[in-house]
Amino acid sequence: MTDVFPPRATPVWLSDMWSSQSLAWLMLMSTIRTTRLMLTVLLTLGTCSLLQAQSGGNNGQSPGGILVHPNGVIDQSVISPELSSSRRKQLKIAAEKLLPKSINSPTRMRCISLRQLDQSIAAIRASENKTLPPEILFLGGLTRIDHILLTEDGSDLLIAGPAEGFAALPGGRMVGATSGRPVLCLDDLLVALRDEDILDRAGCSIDPDPERLAKSQTWLRNNSSPATLAVANARLEQMIRLLGLWNVTTFGVPEDSRMAMAMVEADYLMKRIATGIDSTGIRGMKSSLALANPGDNMMRRWWFAADSQCLTHDESRCVWTLQGPRFTLRAQEELMDANGNLVDSDSAKGSSSEFAQLFNLHIDQLVEQVPAFADLQNTFDLLITAVILRDSISNGTLSWTPSILEDADALPTARYIVPRESPSLLKTKSGRGGVVIGAFTGGVNFPARQILRNAGSAVASEKARVYDPPSREAFLPDQWWRDPVLTIQ
Repeated sequence: MTDVFPPRATPVWLSDMWSSQSLAWLMLMSTIRTTRLMLTVLLTLGTCSLLQAQSGGNNGQSPGGILVHPNGVIDQSVISPELSSSRRKQLKIAAEKLLPKSINSPTRMRCISLRQLDQSIAAIRASENKTLPPEILFLGGLTRIDHILLTEDGSDLLIAGPAEGFAALPGGRMVGATSGRPVLCLDDLLVALRDEDILDRAGCSIDPDPERLAKSQTWLRNNSSPATLAVANARLEQMIRLLGLWNVTTFGVPEDSRMAMAMVEADYLMKRIATGIDSTGIRGMKSSLALANPGDNMMRRWWFAADSQCLTHDESRCVWTLQGPRFTLRAQEELMDANGNLVDSDSAKGSSSEFAQLFNLHIDQLVEQVPAFADLQNTFDLLITAVILRDSISNGTLSWTPSILEDADALPTARYIVPRESPSLLKTKSGRGGVVIGAFTGGVNFPARQILRNAGSAVASEKARVYDPPSREAFLPDQWWRDPVLTIQ
C-alpha cells in the first residue's frame, strides 16, 4: 500500500488528546569533532478522565500527559508512571467501586452492539440525570477491537474484543485494572462517526517554522568554523533561540478532540525513545542516537503508518478481523532547501532506517510498556469501525443508521485546551569528527478508507486465530453488551 504523507500545514489548534504526522531531522553542521546533538520536540499527553468527559473541558490540563499554558504553548509534560503491583491493586479496588460487578469481570471477548449502545445513550440523555455511566463512557472496558461484525439480519454492527474492569491512573488515564492497557473511549468513537474527512486521513505533525528554519540555516553557514565543544554548545543554544517554538498541526481530526491528542502523545514518546531520552529496557532496542554514525544524514523523519495487513474479512464481508500491531514505524531521510522547507530525499538508510526496523521488531513489547502506543492502536480500531459502518450503510448491508452517536448537539464530546506550539528538548552525544545538531518533527498518518479498500481475505490469517469470532446473533432489547461463549479452534 502506498503511503501518501500530507504536506505540512500552517499551525492549527491540536485536538484533545493525543497524536501525529511527519518526522524530520534538520542537519545543522558545526565544528571540529563529531559530537551529536539532537533537538527534539517536547510534547506529551494523556487520556480523558470521567469528569472531563462529563463536563466537556480540561481547564488547561491533559490528564496523564501535558499541561498547556493559556497561550497555547506546552507548559509541562508528565510521563505516566510504570504500573507497580501496589498500583495495580489500587486500580482493582477503584474499579470495584466504580463499576458494576458484571462489567468489572475480565473476559477474553466482550461484544458491544452499537445500535443498542446508541439507544441506551439516548434514553439516559433524555432522562433527568443525563449523566452517562463510566461503563458507557469507556465502552464496556474493551482494551482493543478484534472483530467487527454485521448481525445476521443486517440490523446492527457489533464490536468485540478483550475487556476488563478499569480505573484512572493519577494523571487521569483510564486503564484496565488487570492489564494496565488503556480502554477504548466513547469520545473517540463519536469523533470517528461524525466526520467524513477523518476517514480519508487522520493525523498530526510537529514542524519547525520554515522562515525561522531558513534564518537559522543562514546563521549556521556564517558560524560553522572549527571550535571547541563549549563554543559548539553555545552555537546550539543560539540555534534553539533562532528556531523558536515549533508548530503543532493536525489534519482530519477535529482541532479540540481527544483523538488528536492521543496521536500526538504517541508520536512524541516515540521520538523520546528515538533520541534515547527515555529507555525502554527492552533487550536489543536502541535509540537512533545510539545507532548514528559519523557522516549520517541527520535530517530525518519517522511516522506511524497503518499496517496494510491489519484488517481482513470473511467471504461474505460480514465479519472483519483486526490483528497485529495496527501500525508500523516508517523512516525517511530529508533535505532542506534555502527557504527552510523540508523535502524527502531518495532514501531512508543508516540509523534512521535501522531504528524503524528495531521499533517494528519490538513493537509488541513497546505497546505493552508504553500506554500511549496502545491508545494509538485503540484509536485506529475505532476509525476502522467507523469506516466499516459507513461502507456497510452505503452498500445496503447495514439497515441501521446511528442516531445520538452522530448528534453533536444531543451528545457533545469533551473539549480541551490544546497546544499550538511546542518547545524544544536538548539531547547530546559526543564522538569524533565534528558536531552535528539535529531536530525532529514527528507524525501519524492513518487513512481508514484506504485500509478498508486494501483489506484482504481472512484465509491467510486463520493460523493466527485462537478463537472463532463471536456470534452474529442480534442483541436482546435493552442489552448493549454481552460476554459470549468462545469456541476454541
